[in-house]
Amino acid sequence: MTGSTPEFMLTPSTPGNELISTFFSDREQRLWLWTAVVLVAIYSSLGLAPMLAEELRERNLLRVSFALVLLLMVGAVVWQWVKRRPGWRDVGVALGVAFAYLVTFARMGSPEERTHLVEYGVVAALIHQALLERVRHGGQVPKPAALTVAFTAVLGVLDESIQSILPNRVFAVADIFFNALAGFMVVVARLAIAPQRRLGWRFWFLWFMGGAVGFELGMQWGAFAEPGGINTFKSSPTVMWAGFLGVAVAGVLVGMLQWLVLRRHVARAGRWVLASLGAAAIVGVVMFGVGTVNADAAWLLGLGLFGPVVGVLHWLVLRRQVARAGWVVLASTVGWIVGMPVGDAVAWFALGGAYAIATGTTLVWLLRRGQAITRAGRLAH
Repeated sequence: MTGSTPEFMLTPSTPGNELISTFFSDREQRLWLWTAVVLVAIYSSLGLAPMLAEELRERNLLRVSFALVLLLMVGAVVWQWVKRRPGWRDVGVALGVAFAYLVTFARMGSPEERTHLVEYGVVAALIHQALLERVRHGGQVPKPAALTVAFTAVLGVLDESIQSILPNRVFAVADIFFNALAGFMVVVARLAIAPQRRLGWRFWFLWFMGGAVGFELGMQWGAFAEPGGINTFKSSPTVMWAGFLGVAVAGVLVGMLQWLVLRRHVARAGRWVLASLGAAAIVGVVMFGVGTVNADAAWLLGLGLFGPVVGVLHWLVLRRQVARAGWVVLASTVGWIVGMPVGDAVAWFALGGAYAIATGTTLVWLLRRGQAITRAGRLAH
């Protein structure tokens, strides 16, 4: 063999070296080892965790202890990140990541629930780094990000399965969701902060944050300050006006925040904001026109129309610059239909987040496709 042959291929096939030969580098081996150590620590503490939490709660130290551990972890991550000398765009993305975590923590009911995001966030970070390390050394790993989330979710199911056989512990489906959410958030955060060579995760993350933050802040202007507002709406013109104001302000605010992301990729992107404002005006006219006859029907019609209308107006902005821009109409409609019940059940940032996931994913695909066509055309000439 030549001197360029990877070292792991030269390892003799002896029982003591069989495990080492499965790794593509010493660093990958260490990362998987640390993953195992963290998992053993999590699983072995399942029986003691409730007693420890109760003891700390009685001494009023539970929240303080959680905050201290979280602060130390965040400090270590920030220190490693700062050593890379990030630019202002990187700082903005990092602040968006921090805001996403703060909102998620704030929406969780107890420190015990928040520990899922911390524990399985660490597990996901180690798994993702190990998979990327394997890819760097020639390993074949399809979709490391998706695999990381899947592995984290499976390990979370194993966690809950162990709890189901322990006294005073139960199998909680909600905790499985939190474990998978931890993996998803870590992967998205890592990909968004990482250096970008092409349009992708950073665009998608900033687009998502624009949707989530815009709706969370905008809906505070209306009668929907808390989840459950749709179910409690009355046939009152005053209340209907308050609800419309919340949706309109949220839609325009989302349009403004997403314009900041889109303006580097589309000419005259300011029209995106005008399209959002136009959608609010059209829906408002329809709502109050029908509202003179039936306020309940007007409100439901307005809610159903907003997604398709804003999608059509955004398509008008993109149609001369982005091929197959009509997909934006479908994405906007689906995102809005899915987001309404999610926002009503969880929080208004979830409505904006669901809408942004649908539209942001579609835009990344369309803009990437346009870049690929442009590059192909240049090569042909």
